[in-house]
Formats: sequence, C-alpha cells, structure tokens
Amino acid sequence: MTPDETDYAHRRTVNLVAAIAVLVLAIIVIAAMNMLDDQRKKQRCVDSGRRDCFAIQTPPVAQGVQR
Repeated sequence: MTPDETDYAHRRTVNLVAAIAVLVLAIIVIAAMNMLDDQRKKQRCVDSGRRDCFAIQTPPVAQGVQR
C-alpha cells in the first residue's frame, strides 16, 4: 500500500475506538480511586473509636397511617 492509498476512514474508526477505550478506562480508574478513598475514610473513622461512621437507612414513616 502506497502512502496515497491510506484508508483514512479505517484509521479514523480505529482512533475513535481507541479514544473511547481510554476514556472508559479512565472513568473506571477514577471510580475505583473514589471507592478506595471512601473505604479509607470509613476505616479511619472506625479506628478512631467513633460510633457514627455509617449512615443507617430507615424506611420513611407514612403520614396519616395509624398503627
């Protein structure tokens, strides 16, 4: 293949796929780093002896319902 016969459409497609792959990988790395940071903060909280480190989910109480 000579330089004049370069398939630019194929090169553009391959470059686009590579850019998308790099973007997805970067998002995954950022999400993993955030999860590790959250776990580190929770572990430090627990190690310091605090008892209010985790939020406990409670169901909302319905208004006007008698038990």
